[in-house]
This record gives sequence, C-alpha cells and structure tokens, in this order.
Amino acid sequence: MLGNWKGSYCYENDRIRKIIGYDQTEFEIVIEEFDGKTFSGKVTDDEKSGGMKETGKIIGRIENDEIYFEKSMPKNCQIININGDRKYSEKSHPIIYYSGKFSDNGNGFEGNWKFKKRLGFLFYVIPIIYSPGKGTWKMEPKELPI
Repeated sequence: MLGNWKGSYCYENDRIRKIIGYDQTEFEIVIEEFDGKTFSGKVTDDEKSGGMKETGKIIGRIENDEIYFEKSMPKNCQIININGDRKYSEKSHPIIYYSGKFSDNGNGFEGNWKFKKRLGFLFYVIPIIYSPGKGTWKMEPKELPI
C-alpha cells in the first residue's frame, strides 16, 4: 500500500463533465504511512485534466477487500458558470468521501466518491438539501511490481 499511486475520477453527471471540459480527472496519491489497516498520505490532482490546485491530504482504511478514504483539499474550488470558470477561496474544500474494492485485475482499487449532502438556499430563502457531486474513481500503483 505504501508508495505512489495514479488514478482518475469522473463525475456521474454528464452535464458537469461537459462544463468541466474533461471526461475524467487524473490524480496521484503518495501513501506515506500504512499500518496494515489505516493509511495516510498526500494527493495531487492534475490541473490539466480539470483537477484542483494545491496538494491535499488523504486518510483512510482497508477492511478485507474494501477501501475507504477521505480527501481533503486546502482551498475551496467552485465551478461558477457553464463555461467551467472556477473560483478559489482560502477556506477548505468540502471533504470528498471515497469507497471501493480491489479492481478486477487485482492491481488496484475502484469505486465511488461523493460529497456529503449540504444545505443550500434556493432564491436565497427556500432551504434545500443537495449533493454537490458524486461519481466513480480508480487507481493502481504508479509502477506495478515485476
């Protein structure tokens, strides 16, 4: 589990993928600590494929053939219009929750990701609960063992 991993994630919603301008976003994860069950490390999205700026943190666990981790990015990034323009702020990005299993080829993992549901206001007065996004992901070791 320790070491460098490469992967990608994509939004479930076709409309969001079109606004972002990419079918999937590439990322790299470096697992720095692993005790056989829990792990932590760093994550970097590829900005050229629609990813967020800065380096984030991950913390997770493996249970049998399943994996769970949280991705925390240091700056909030929001897509602000249908042209895919982004707005960054100094507050932290909402945590992204990943879950999955060993991939069919046994070399990596694949699964689903999501944001927790949030409270928003329609027309600034009507409270609504919504999900900012969800989708699928996969990753494998950057260099497969020989």
